[in-house]
Amino acid sequence: MKTDSDQAVDGIRFEDRPPPVADFIRMRADCGWGELSPALAGPALDASLLAITAVDGDGRIAGFVRAIGDPLYLYIQDAIIAPERRGSGLGKAMMQRLLVRIDADFPNAHVMLMCAKGREGFYAGLGFEARPSENFGPGMQRLR
Repeated sequence: MKTDSDQAVDGIRFEDRPPPVADFIRMRADCGWGELSPALAGPALDASLLAITAVDGDGRIAGFVRAIGDPLYLYIQDAIIAPERRGSGLGKAMMQRLLVRIDADFPNAHVMLMCAKGREGFYAGLGFEARPSENFGPGMQRLR
């Protein structure tokens, strides 16, 4: 059965793999997440449990999403779309595809993420609930 997540968006194909290290480093830096060395980026990508990479007709990386974790808790670690592709529906298609894979491969896992400010509605539309809520406190972090 085909789902919306199986459809190409504007000539993009989806590959079930992390992006190449150089693209990962560049795209993280381009969205303000800082510079990483290949020695740090490579192992981070290798630790991905699931990943979807969007590739355009010229072979350029248009975006990627990836999840890390274990069979009980998955964390969507990165969801990055190239600036020229934002607003095209690519992010939604990639997230839908990732969630379909999570449901199939990790049916008992709780799925969590931290979204960029202002993107809460996007993730709510995919079934995520903002924290704090009636039953859960705020997400916490310790950055270095």
